[in-house]
Parts: sequence; structure tokens; C-alpha cells
Amino acid sequence: MLIKDSGLVLSTSRSGETSLSFVFLGRESGKIRILAKGAIGPRHPTRGAIEPGNEIEVLFYQREGFATRYLKEVSLIVSPCAGRESLPHLAAGLAALELLDQVCVPGASLDAAIVDTAAAFLSVPRSGDPLLLFLAFEIKLLDALGVSPDTMNCVRCGADPGEGSYSPRDGVSFCAEHRGAFPDAVRLTPEVVAVAAGCVSEPFPDIAAREVSRAARKELGRLVHWTYTYHVQGYHLPRSLNLI
Repeated sequence: MLIKDSGLVLSTSRSGETSLSFVFLGRESGKIRILAKGAIGPRHPTRGAIEPGNEIEVLFYQREGFATRYLKEVSLIVSPCAGRESLPHLAAGLAALELLDQVCVPGASLDAAIVDTAAAFLSVPRSGDPLLLFLAFEIKLLDALGVSPDTMNCVRCGADPGEGSYSPRDGVSFCAEHRGAFPDAVRLTPEVVAVAAGCVSEPFPDIAAREVSRAARKELGRLVHWTYTYHVQGYHLPRSLNLI
């Protein structure tokens, strides 16, 4: 059976002497592995298209009962501009690919919005704080996965939690009056609440233009990290973040 899909290349690896195996995150197929036979050859038509971060359209063979999928055709849609001249932005892009590889289950159904969000993040021009942009990507991904942190209102009274705290274990916030002792609690400020809300609703270019204090970014990072730790199976900090 021939299947056509579009999506992102998450990673590549050599398979034998001349072939290339790559992890593909498709809008229809979800996370799958595809074998491109002979792709390592210098004149192979797939050369340059199958690279991590590239958005591609693929046509591949899939036989019922067999795990291996074989590439027939590939065309490049977008080769992301983000990070090509900036190590921190490149590292943020690689970290996003690592994160997607962690949280997306092979063969499971996938919300196409996840691929769209990742493609938008990878295509952001080299500008702004790469770590803030990566945190925004993480928050948008949490939202697509249905476990977005609730920092808008106090879970007890509905008040603004801007001087309260966030419980990553429960995914909810508390105002200053109702906050208590919670495992790995994150201190909230009006800036942290505003930035977290913007990371959900604003496009990446607008987030890149934001001025965010280091203190707020640090607390936002803790909020995101612990939310993933409690709610996303298999999560760990992407190694590429060490390059930022």
C-alpha cells in the first residue's frame, strides 16, 4: 500500500552501507520510521531532503503486518532557517526535535496541530531569546497534548494567581491567599503569569519580540519542566539544551 503524508524529520541514522533510516512525524501517520534504500549515495534524489528539522512530503510503501516502511518519493517543503547561523537557536531547534521524539508514541494517532506547531517553531527567524522560544514551544506542545498548565485563575476562588503559586503535580494555580506547600511548587508573579499566557496564545514571532526578565524565565522554566515531569511519560531534559 502506498501512503502519502507530510511532516517533520525528527532524526536520521545509517542503515547498512548505503541506506538511511529516519524517524518521521507525519500529520496523518504519527511517529514512524521509514527506510530510504540507497539514500547515502551522492546522487540519490533524496539527498538534502532527509535532514533533522526539515518539513517534507513523503510517499512510502507499507505492508500490512510489517513494521518496516520503504520510501518511494520525498520532496522538501521547508528547510528551517532558524539556527543556521546561531548555535543557541540551532540547539533550541534540536531540543524541540528531541522532545517530540520523546513524547510522541510510535504508531499512535497524533493531533496534526503538534506537527504544525513544531514546524512554526523551527521556521522562526534567528531573533529573540532561544530559551524563551523553546519554553513557548514546550507550553504549546503541552496544550496540544491536553495538559496545559493552568496559570489563569486560582483553583480555589478564581482570583488572579499573580502573587501565588503553581502546583505542577496538579497542573493548577493558587492565589496568594490560598497557596500552600506543594511538591515542586513554582512561585508565580504577574510577569510569569502573563508570559505563560502569551506562550499559549501568541505566535512565535510575537514571543520572540518579548522582553522577559531572567527571574521570570527561570520560574517559567521550572513550571514547564515539572509539568512535563509529572504529566508526560518518558520526559527528560533534551540534551541539546546544554548548548544554549
